[in-house]
Amino acid sequence: MNFEFKNKFKGIVSIIGASEINKEIEKLTFEIGRLLAQNKFIVACGGLSGVMEAVCKGAKKENGLTIGIIPHIEKSIANKYVDIVIPCPFSQARNIVVVLTGDVCLAISGKAGTLSEICFAWIYQKPIVALSNVKGWSSKIANQKLDDRRNDMIYGVKSPQEAIMKIKELLNNK
Repeated sequence: MNFEFKNKFKGIVSIIGASEINKEIEKLTFEIGRLLAQNKFIVACGGLSGVMEAVCKGAKKENGLTIGIIPHIEKSIANKYVDIVIPCPFSQARNIVVVLTGDVCLAISGKAGTLSEICFAWIYQKPIVALSNVKGWSSKIANQKLDDRRNDMIYGVKSPQEAIMKIKELLNNK
């Protein structure tokens, strides 16, 4: 088995978002996953349902690589679109691992767990992109700063295409 795949990918995008979503958010998230894979990004997420499943499903549609960092010991709990399952049975503490896995974080909708991931991304200096036209924390926090420890902000985007453009821009500047 050959694990020499780093040159095939441009980076890892941590997707953070709601575990329960409506059809509109599912469609947007699926498209984001598809576009990430087309643009040679690896998808990392919490590996369960909602945003996590939709983004992995989209990435797999384009033969992308997906990583699921699940809050359980049993790997079988991960959604069926996760290629690499990483058990991290520490409840919400796994949110730090999800954030640190990526080179950039993309928030889609979300509740308190997503807010904690946004905060960890901010603290650990990860660039953050937030889908701003959906209900949840990604809209509430888009185009803002959490505090003065950083010079940048959480970059709000309105479409999957705009999200990919912003991610590419942020990672090219590193």
